Amino acid sequence: MNKIIPVLCLIFAIAACGDDNPADSGQPVVNETFNLPAGSIEDFSFTVDTDAQLNVILQGEFSVENGTIQMAVMGEDEYQTWIEGGTPTVLYSPGETSGESFRLPIDDSDTYYIVFRNAGANTVTVNAEIFLLSTSEPEV
Repeated sequence: MNKIIPVLCLIFAIAACGDDNPADSGQPVVNETFNLPAGSIEDFSFTVDTDAQLNVILQGEFSVENGTIQMAVMGEDEYQTWIEGGTPTVLYSPGETSGESFRLPIDDSDTYYIVFRNAGANTVTVNAEIFLLSTSEPEV
């Protein structure tokens, strides 16, 4: 399902839906609590190689204390578009939120970015547990 929502002060095209199954295993991409000052961003990158990794899923959850944030997952080209001031198409974003659980299939080899942005006036605390899950065998 595609929909357009404001994220990171831009309009991003969304192409994924989350669910309520937090990650509890796999390769950690973000597994920490951090402060996010007003007007700042924090990003985390990870690489997927679909020649070596099959059934790749980015899965996890995050929660925010003292406010809300914007969060998005995007590939390298889209991240560069955003950094340069353009409007990227993101793989996933729940919009302005105080937390979310999600499960996002990753189908292509690329370097991906998870971006957290605090558009609010106060510092917030983000607790994120996001993992990259994959197998080396095809699903049966």
